[in-house]
Amino acid sequence: MAEKKRFVCVNCGHRVKELFKKYSNTMKTTQCDKCHQITDKYIEFEEFIILIDALLLDSCAFRHIIYNGDFKLYWKVSLVVLLLESFALCRQKLPDPPNASLHVHEKGFYTYTLQNMGDYMFMTLLLLIITATLSIDWMQKIGFRNFTLIILKVVLISNLSKFFLLPILVWRNNTTVFGRNLHHLLVMAHHLCSLVLAYEAVGATRKSLRWWALTLVVIAFAFKETARQFVSLVVEEHFT
Repeated sequence: MAEKKRFVCVNCGHRVKELFKKYSNTMKTTQCDKCHQITDKYIEFEEFIILIDALLLDSCAFRHIIYNGDFKLYWKVSLVVLLLESFALCRQKLPDPPNASLHVHEKGFYTYTLQNMGDYMFMTLLLLIITATLSIDWMQKIGFRNFTLIILKVVLISNLSKFFLLPILVWRNNTTVFGRNLHHLLVMAHHLCSLVLAYEAVGATRKSLRWWALTLVVIAFAFKETARQFVSLVVEEHFT
């Protein structure tokens, strides 16, 4: 038997049976029984608008993408982000003369791509451990497979922030080292905020443990970034 899809209200996270009702040739969006707002306004929006709202750190957009939307498009977007981030990391390690070549060593690019894939998996594992430790009952309720998939979606959606690496690739030679470092710092700050808000939006932990869980997410992010920097140094030494 096919597993029934789990829908939630994008405003409060309350579980609902359906997002709209069909009446003859028309469809009407449902209202949430808990907050009495439209269950999911995004079912009438274009995907591009939803992506913009996600980049603007809208929790409603996060809930729609993770629970109610068709995630196929976002798998593809995540792949684009992965390649963009890998190219940006390679580009960051190149020499910086005024007319520096844009050529990126192929072996180095593939190595950084694998590194970033490992980074995604590592962050997913850390969030799985945090959630399983604080809310094992939530994991048992929805099943381990769905539990893992939801956490993976949280990680992938938070990585949409890496789109903001694009400007520094275009204007790299027209800014200073300080400007580039500041840009990367701001992107990482946005990425952290996106990760925290996306994790909070899925309601993976009980409300009484919410702030403790979010604190652990920030600590996990810091630990992951430290490990990433170490791996980056090793990769730079051996492959660039």
